[in-house]
Amino acid sequence: MNENLQKGALTEQKCILKCIELGLTVSKPVFDNARYDLIIDTGTKLLKVQVKTSRWTNEAHEAFCFNCKSTHAVSDGNKIMPYTKDEIDVFMTERDNIFYLIPVEGNTSQKTLRLVPPKTGQVKGFSLAKDYIFEEVIKTY
Repeated sequence: MNENLQKGALTEQKCILKCIELGLTVSKPVFDNARYDLIIDTGTKLLKVQVKTSRWTNEAHEAFCFNCKSTHAVSDGNKIMPYTKDEIDVFMTERDNIFYLIPVEGNTSQKTLRLVPPKTGQVKGFSLAKDYIFEEVIKTY
C-alpha cells in the first residue's frame, strides 16, 4: 500500500474510534466516490466529515497543518480539487492523540493550527488549535 494512503487510512480509523468512544454514531460511504469520508450523527445533525492527516510545520512543533484539497493524478498531471461547504461540513484531524474539528468555510488550500501564538506578537490571522478541539466543537452541532 502507498505510504500516504496508509497514513490516511490510519488517521481515518483513529477518528472513527474517537467518535465511537464519545458515543457518536459514525457512518462511512459504501463506495469511495463521495467527497466526504464519514458522516457523524450528533443526535441533532448529520455532519459530512473529510478526514485529513496533519503534519508538523516546524521542528519545534508549535503548529501543524493539513491540506484542504484533494489531488488526483490525471493523464496530463494532477487535478487539484478544493473542498466546498456544499460537499463537506467539517475537516477532522488528529495530532498527538488530540482530535480537531474544523469547519470547511473560510479555508484555503491548507489549514494551519497553532499550539502557541506566534512569537512575533501577531494577534490576528492565525488559528489556535485549542479552539478546534473535537470534544468541544462537536457540542455546537
